[in-house]
Amino acid sequence: MFDVHATEEEDKLVLLCALDQLGGCTEEQLLRFVVETSLQSQFQFYLALSSLKEAGFVRESRHLEGMLLILTPQGRQSMEMFASRIRASQQEKLREHGAAWRRRVRDELSTPAQYAPSGSGYAVTLRALESGEEIFSMTLTAATKAQAKRFCARWPHKAPQLYQTIMGELGEAEEDAQENRKDAPEDDA
Repeated sequence: MFDVHATEEEDKLVLLCALDQLGGCTEEQLLRFVVETSLQSQFQFYLALSSLKEAGFVRESRHLEGMLLILTPQGRQSMEMFASRIRASQQEKLREHGAAWRRRVRDELSTPAQYAPSGSGYAVTLRALESGEEIFSMTLTAATKAQAKRFCARWPHKAPQLYQTIMGELGEAEEDAQENRKDAPEDDA
């Protein structure tokens, strides 16, 4: 489980390294990463993050999905200088889980999904973002909370395929193909 013998300094360094591994992410995503990989407890996380923000090592940046945590140059410099002070077991957890979680965070940020109770069940809003701009949004009604959660959980993995299918079914793919044929230079055979 969690190592209760970690120092406050190590907790801060672990968060700096975790943020470096994940890239910009929400506070919730960073918390899930450190707790689910047994790097820190929730209590350790909030104490360390608060200190890092106060010291100017981590800042918040606006994103369509809320505020993202970002390493400042001071935070990056401290991480690079002192990361070797993190115990080998913690460093291994960071290396072992970092890449997969980075993809997960990126997918969550580019394909946000949320649900809320509505009159006839749960309204599930599924969105796709590209370069910080919303390119697709759809709201469905789920009969149960469990179904709404499943829709949200599956959306990041299914979004590209579903988006292509919907655009194709609505005629976008055919029109693009016709326009490309019209714009293509003719062969002088």
